[in-house]
Amino acid sequence: MNLKAIITAALVIGTSTVALAQPAQGGVQVSNESSFQVRDHREPMPTPAPYRPVYQPAPVVAPRLHVIANTKLTSGADRIWMRTQALSTIKLQAIKGRTNVTQVAIKFANGRTQIVQENKMLTQSSCIDIDLAGNVRNVTGITIFGQGGARSQFQVLGA
Repeated sequence: MNLKAIITAALVIGTSTVALAQPAQGGVQVSNESSFQVRDHREPMPTPAPYRPVYQPAPVVAPRLHVIANTKLTSGADRIWMRTQALSTIKLQAIKGRTNVTQVAIKFANGRTQIVQENKMLTQSSCIDIDLAGNVRNVTGITIFGQGGARSQFQVLGA
């Protein structure tokens, strides 16, 4: 090997070793992990408003009424027999005249009867609403007690 190559190799190895032994220049100081400080110079994120669900009550839907019978009450009681119908409410509505309704008896498919004391005058401007006990019930018959005029007539509606 020639002399120039040996001297060049010795200088390169010597300067590399000296560079490793000296601390780094430029103001960077390395220490243990617990002393690191992370600085974030960005704008802070705005905190979002807490989520509050909007409560919207379900719309109230009136049950769709259908005509069970058109009748008049002249003899003191009127019985309406029907095939079993699942009903939750019964409504008596005057067509013409005036009818005094004293009570309504509703017969169910299981043999039970619900008696409702009304004692109301049924006119064209008023109606009688009856909610059945136990929500939806299978109704087989309705008996209406009271007295009506000669021309009085009313409808029995169910939903």
